[in-house]
Amino acid sequence: MRLSKIRITNFRNFRDLVIDPFPTPAVIVGENGVGKSNLLYALRLVLDPELSNRWRRLQADDIHDCAPALHEGVEVRVEVELSDFDDDEDAIATLDGAIITEDGEPRVARLTYLFQPKIAAEAVFGAQPGQELTREDYSWTIYGADDPGVDMHHAKDYVPLSVLPALRDAEGDFARADRSPLVQLLRERPPSADIVKSTLAALKEARNLLSQDPTMQQAVSELAARLSAMTGPQLPLAPSLDFAGREEDLLRSVQLFIDPRSSRGIRYTSTGTANVVYLALLLERLKLRRQASDGEDTLLAVEEPEAHLHPSLQRKVFAHLLHEPNRLLLTTHSPHIAAVTPLSSIVLTSMSGDQTLGAVVPPGLLTPAGTADLERYLNVTRAEILFARGTVLVEGAADAYLLPALAEAAGFPLDDHGIVVSSVEGTDFAPYATLLGPRALRRPHWILTDGDATDGEYRHQKEPGLWRARNLARIAGEDDLHQELDRAIDSVTAQDLPGCGSRADRKPVVEAATRIGVYVGNHTLETDIAPLLHQEMTTAYSAFRQRESTRAAFGTALTPVKDGTATNEERRDLVDKIEDIGKGRYAQRLAANVAAATDLRSRVLAFLERIEGPITRDDLLTIEGPGAVLALLDDLSCTFRGLPLFPTADDTQAAATGTPAPYPGSNG
Repeated sequence: MRLSKIRITNFRNFRDLVIDPFPTPAVIVGENGVGKSNLLYALRLVLDPELSNRWRRLQADDIHDCAPALHEGVEVRVEVELSDFDDDEDAIATLDGAIITEDGEPRVARLTYLFQPKIAAEAVFGAQPGQELTREDYSWTIYGADDPGVDMHHAKDYVPLSVLPALRDAEGDFARADRSPLVQLLRERPPSADIVKSTLAALKEARNLLSQDPTMQQAVSELAARLSAMTGPQLPLAPSLDFAGREEDLLRSVQLFIDPRSSRGIRYTSTGTANVVYLALLLERLKLRRQASDGEDTLLAVEEPEAHLHPSLQRKVFAHLLHEPNRLLLTTHSPHIAAVTPLSSIVLTSMSGDQTLGAVVPPGLLTPAGTADLERYLNVTRAEILFARGTVLVEGAADAYLLPALAEAAGFPLDDHGIVVSSVEGTDFAPYATLLGPRALRRPHWILTDGDATDGEYRHQKEPGLWRARNLARIAGEDDLHQELDRAIDSVTAQDLPGCGSRADRKPVVEAATRIGVYVGNHTLETDIAPLLHQEMTTAYSAFRQRESTRAAFGTALTPVKDGTATNEERRDLVDKIEDIGKGRYAQRLAANVAAATDLRSRVLAFLERIEGPITRDDLLTIEGPGAVLALLDDLSCTFRGLPLFPTADDTQAAATGTPAPYPGSNG
């Protein structure tokens, strides 16, 4: 059996959250405060037999802010659907009355927790104004299918949810027999009756031997005398010493050691190791419970399992657990766990306005090869895109170094706003845009790609950057824009590439692509930024080349590019000199110089032939060379801080007073 769908309405962060399909196993990721723990709590309302019923009677602060208030008669629902139990007769019998599918179809059962007024508010108060419902006017129930009259309170005993909280005390639980996962496991798999009998007999013999020791006899005798003096005949006590005498006592006294000589108990290990052992014991017990003839089908939810675990151990432990069949739910902030999570198991939670939304990668959206490629892509660094507020996809390492540095130089540090720049190591953005796009995880993302304009024989070779934008429009679900770009690019590529500069009518195509967050440069990043950052480029190159003749040759190659008069061959010459160092290595050093660059605003105004005034995104797109990069940063700035990349004093003042001025030319 598995949890296959969730719907939560009017509860805490969730105005109307639907996750369909809900994966198994599931790894729930998202920003802080988005409601990952609240999602687990909502599931507990339906499925946790250990949750006290008094907690199922909700409080005012359990109601979503935009729902009717408690005093107004709100309804809170948590619906879960269960599937894959057609071969389980016990499950079919237990969930009878909750099954919502027709005969002959795979069975699906729906359980609903409903918190609502006992009777309608108008029936309570009649025509008396000013009276309000209180918590005592509400009741809750758990019912099956779509009929509140079908009581399914008992289902949570067969399909229970067990939650291991983030602030757990594994060592403390091991020390308590009533909470120890080891004792629970041994109860499911007890020793044989013969072994128990012989062990108890050996303990009895040891007890008799102990009782004959004069020191022990004296200790018991002195204790008995003291108790008699303290209590007299009102509390007759006869103390004695003994070992465990029952099977249950034997199990409770078993301890787990972490070395083969049984000399170091669990308290001698690290907190992280204790957590791993704890989780392993729980999973073993749950496996046995599912195999038992009268067993339950427990779902285990673990909050922040990365606590106290080294990153490499996080990857190893959860790569194992998440690739084997189990009913595991995790909430995590760890990119190391996200990096080894199958795409089909990711549940991405995010805020949209005043509510939390959930997204998964639907089955069949990606090809098996595309899925495998993306799962390899999500290494530790790139898995940050699952936690980012916004992601910029770029072609290579050079872009990933330079874009944040340029933003910092403009006074807009990307890290401050949760924006991640991630390289796809090439120009095939389609799988990554699909993953983040409207049919899957629905995360804000932007794409920066080189124009790579050439005079190739075929039209698709002439403006590959523009064709990439056209293909990405279809992935974004913008079919009209896709057709618009297709027609416009055909017109542009009918022209020969001029000796310097760009083809005529190219700028409107670039501007149209920005409507879906795709920014297309002119040629390659290094040549595009040269007019803006040629000083920093010269300094960075000089750090790698000491000979004056070599530095002079670089300056000669750089001059026509920064002046905007370079031919294709001259641009290629500049890129070749950078590639001799290594584009990524050069970009690392250049980024340090760019981040410290000053007065970028004045440089941009010079390009625009102005000395002051607002700089809009449309203005930036008119700049030959760095325009696309600057316009992208402006888009990000407007989106995440409500200010253009180069704000005026009026912009800053308006933002400080909470009344941002209109931003002319913004596509956001």
